Amino acid sequence: MTSNRPSMAPPALISEASFLRVLPSRSLLSATTPSSVRASKMGAFEEMAESRLGILILAAGEARRFGACKQLAHFLKKPLLQHVVDAALPLPHKRLIIVTGRYDAEIKRAADTGLFIGAELVYNPDWQAGMSSAIRLGCELLATDCDQLLVLLSDQILVSTEELSTLINSTDSTGMACSGFRNTVGPPAVFGRSYYPDLLSLDAENGAKQLLTNNNHQVCVIPMQSAGWDIDSPDDLEKLEDVGSYIFGN
Repeated sequence: MTSNRPSMAPPALISEASFLRVLPSRSLLSATTPSSVRASKMGAFEEMAESRLGILILAAGEARRFGACKQLAHFLKKPLLQHVVDAALPLPHKRLIIVTGRYDAEIKRAADTGLFIGAELVYNPDWQAGMSSAIRLGCELLATDCDQLLVLLSDQILVSTEELSTLINSTDSTGMACSGFRNTVGPPAVFGRSYYPDLLSLDAENGAKQLLTNNNHQVCVIPMQSAGWDIDSPDDLEKLEDVGSYIFGN
């Protein structure tokens, strides 16, 4: 997996698990938005008509290079997964689902103890089959109630609510939109109902990125450098913490 109105030339295909690193920008501010500010955003969004957006956060991976449950690793005093949930929650949506896998037990235990809140948890028994299996499962669960499906990765903690809102509003139930960074495209991405059959037919060799890079599809690409920062290892998280300390004095 992978819309400013400007179009972006389709980049060369890369594997679903490959996301290039970029240096964080001021969008880092969004990763630490105080709850009071998020609440004010929520109020503004609630004035909009009832949404039929489904939000899918992918948290099923093994995080082999991280060597532990990356989703629950802490950054600025809360789990990485909670940062992503906090960015998505203010969006007008019908349902917000986290698809778990390798660390299902750990994530459910964290939810039960209040370590993280705000989403439904769904276990993907086929998590070893890769990201495509999680997207298929999420689409199956959300297709009936939702006209758009927003797909996020559990470690995209620098992406802001405002960026996600821009992405969603750049298309409708008949189209697709995704983030653009470092001359490629990837998640966050939003898929309209018209593309649900394609999502339901994804497999390990034909992932969602192929939908986004298919020349026969019109995809709105929103420049989003924050989406390019992924956390593959403890070193990546340490570098991110250093940046946070430099900016916020934490």
